[in-house]
Amino acid sequence: MKIITWNCNGKFHESFKEIIKENADIYVIQECGNPIESKTEEYRRFASNYFWVGEDKYRGLGIFARDDVDIKLVDLDDNGLRYFIPVRVNDSFNLLGIWTNPNKKYKTNEYPKEITRYYELHKDSDFFNEDMIICGDFNCDARLKKTHARNVFEMKENLEDIGLVDTYHYLNDEKQGEESQATFYMYRHLDKPYHLDHIFESPGRIKYLKIGGEERWLKESDHLPMIFEI
Repeated sequence: MKIITWNCNGKFHESFKEIIKENADIYVIQECGNPIESKTEEYRRFASNYFWVGEDKYRGLGIFARDDVDIKLVDLDDNGLRYFIPVRVNDSFNLLGIWTNPNKKYKTNEYPKEITRYYELHKDSDFFNEDMIICGDFNCDARLKKTHARNVFEMKENLEDIGLVDTYHYLNDEKQGEESQATFYMYRHLDKPYHLDHIFESPGRIKYLKIGGEERWLKESDHLPMIFEI
C-alpha cells in the first residue's frame, strides 16, 4: 500500500491534481479545504472517500483514500487538540493523521507537546499499538533547540515505547535535528530548510520512503510530500 503525507499549503482543490499523479492509496493532507464546502467539482469527486477536520473551511486536515480502500473513523476524543484524525484501514491497521496546529497563544515549543498530549489521552486504548502508522506535519524539528527540542525527544521516546520509529531517521541512520533532507522550506527559500514532517511506524512495516524533489514540489507548496509504502 502506498501512502502520501503532504502539507499542501492551501488551495488543495487545485494542487490535488498534481499529487494524485503519484497514484497513492491514501493521502494524508494538511492545510486542505473541506471538500463539502468546495466549489470545485473535480475536487469533490476526488474526495469520495475521506475524513476531514478543521475550524476554517479553507485549511484543515484530511485523509483521502481510493474507493477500494476501507477507512473507518475511530471514536477518540481529541479534547480540543488540533488536528488529529484516527482511522482504521481495511480492518488491518490504525492510521493517525496529524497536523499540529495548537492555539496561537502557544509558542513553537508546544507543537511536539500536542502529540504527547494526544498520546497520553489514548495510550491505553486499543488504537495505539506497534502495528499503527502515524504521519503528517508535526511542525517538529529538533534544530529549533531548547524546549522545542526537548519536547521532540519526549514525543519520540513515547512512540518508541510502543515499538514505532521515525521512518526517515531509521532508514537514513540520522539523528533528530541532523537531517540531510528537508521537508519544508520557509518562504520556499532553499536556504531555510527544516524537517517538520514525520512518519512513525514499526521497523517491520517499512518498505520504501521518498521525499519529493524541490524543483517539482516547491511550485505547489512550501512542504515536500513524503511518499512511502508498507
